[in-house]
This record gives sequence, structure tokens and C-alpha cells, in this order.
Amino acid sequence: MQYLLFHDLEDVLPNLPDAKPSFGRHRYVEILAEFEGGVVGKYRNVIFTLTTKDIKLSKEPIVSFTVEFASDDGSFKSFRYGKYSCNDKILIDGEYIDEFFHDFLPALLSELGIAELLLRDCIERAQYLAERETEIVKDIIRLSDEVRALSVERLEELSFELSSLRAKFFSRYMRFKDDVEEIFAAVSRASSISSFLGGMLAEKIESLKLGLEDLSYYESRFEDTLAGVRDALDVVHLRLEMLRGKENLELQKRTSSLQAAAAIIEFVAVYYYTLKIWETFLPIEKVPSIISFTVLTIFATLAILYTEALGEYLRKRRVSLKLVVLTLMLTLILILMSALPIIFSEV
Repeated sequence: MQYLLFHDLEDVLPNLPDAKPSFGRHRYVEILAEFEGGVVGKYRNVIFTLTTKDIKLSKEPIVSFTVEFASDDGSFKSFRYGKYSCNDKILIDGEYIDEFFHDFLPALLSELGIAELLLRDCIERAQYLAERETEIVKDIIRLSDEVRALSVERLEELSFELSSLRAKFFSRYMRFKDDVEEIFAAVSRASSISSFLGGMLAEKIESLKLGLEDLSYYESRFEDTLAGVRDALDVVHLRLEMLRGKENLELQKRTSSLQAAAAIIEFVAVYYYTLKIWETFLPIEKVPSIISFTVLTIFATLAILYTEALGEYLRKRRVSLKLVVLTLMLTLILILMSALPIIFSEV
């Protein structure tokens, strides 16, 4: 007899024209249909057929197991329903018990079959990731050596490249990790069924556990690689922050110089135009030069400070003490500038 495992019921029923619905619920398995020489059942997400003769199917099964009755030759192992031996085929020395062949055995074989299939895929994926890991490690070492000599623009490109590299490797690693977890779950369920059956096919389960240990080694390696990429990204970002900090400091220095130059130009302009306006409307030639120079200097300084305070008021929409004091001082200096020419003209 054969157990054939499939993903979907549609892979089986169209090829069994004599199949008839049959509803039977066992501990693990649900029987869905019967046909001449066999049954169709479901265990979790796996569809299986148990057949005592060859059947032609348009789609190949994902896994198949051959089970035959045979007499113990001294190499058989005991289990709950008799004795068994497992090589290319599963040989059973015992009676045909419906509960065993329609429930426990297909459930156990489904878990083992899916786990073996995933294990092969995971090993191939791990080997591919290991190759990519080698390339990534080489890139990280090279970039770590170059990072101190790179410009901001090149570091930004490098940060993007490392992020993209990490994202691709991480997505593949997560698919690998999901499959490893699924294998672990399948092996755990198979161990539970095997224990109930008295250790049947325990050797296959141990083989799968050894395979899981190998995958755990790869999993640890890949996590270290991802941590290395993350550390390299941190170094690049730190270097970027340092370079940007230096650029900002230089920019602040230049801005401060420009602001100082603008303040001087503004002071000279205010001083000059105030002097011309004062000369136009009042006879300041009678005012001593030292007094007129001092008054103009004070006025120009207050005018510049008042401009800043007024700008602050427009931004915050709040009258500050600084604005009030400067307004009073400007008012007083304007009154003084108006009075001085008149006072010295009468002297």
C-alpha cells in the first residue's frame, strides 16, 4: 500500500472518478472520500491517499511512502500495534487495524514527510544564504576600512547600499527562520504521535532533529551577520553625524561672520543716513562734534537693536520688556537730537 501526500484536494479527486464522499473523524485524521482500493483523508493542511493499488494522477505527490506487511527477520522494532522496520519502505509485522492505518500512521507520515521536505529546502536556502553571507562580510570589512576617508555624499550612498543589503538578506533569512520553526513544530508533533505508538519511526525523528541542529548553527551565523551589518550601519551613521556636525559648525562660523559684517554695514548705513537727515532739518553745525558723534552712535545702535526686537515681536506676537525699553530710549534720543541744535544755537 502507498500513502501519497498532496497540498490540495483538487490535486486528487478529479483523478478518482469512482470516489464517493465518506465522512469519518478520527483522533488526528478526517476521512473525506473512499474509492476502489483506498481512501482520501486530511491531516491538518495535508491531503493524503491510502491506496492498495497503483492509481494514475495528473499531479505528482509532494511526498510518498510505501508500506508493506512482512514477517520479522530479527531486525524489526516493536511498537504499539506490532513490529516495524524502516528503510526504503516501511515494513510492518502486524494486523491491519483501521485506527492505525487510517489515523495514526498517516498523521505521523504527514508530519515526517513535510518536515523532510522543508528540511531539504532549508538546507538549500541555508547554503545560498551562506554564500551571500560571505560576500556581505567581505563588503563590511572593505567598507569599514574605507569609511573614514569617504565624503558625506559617498557615506550617504553607502548607508543606502548597506540598508538595502541588510533588507534583502533579512527577508531571505526570515523565510528561512519561518521554515525552521515549521520543521521544529512538525518534529514535535511527530514525536508526540511516535511516543503514543511506542516509538515508531523514532529513528527518522532523530535524523530530523540532527538536521535541525545543523540549521540552528546556520541560524546563529546569519544572526551574527545581520548584527555585523547593523553595526556597520551604525558606524556609517556616526561618521555621517560627525561630518555633518563639522559642516554645520563651519556654516555657523561663516554665518556668524556674515551676520557681523551685515551688522557693521547696517550700523554705518543708519549712522550716515541719520546724519544727513539731521543736517537737513536742524542746524547741527552748532553742536560740538563729540556730542553729535556720541548721540548719532547711540541712535544708530538703538535703531539696530530695535529692529531685532521688532522682528521678535512680529514672530511671537508678544510685546517684550526689551521692546518697551528700546522704544523709550529711542524716543528719548530723538527728543535729545531735536533739542541739541536749538540749545547750542541760543548759546
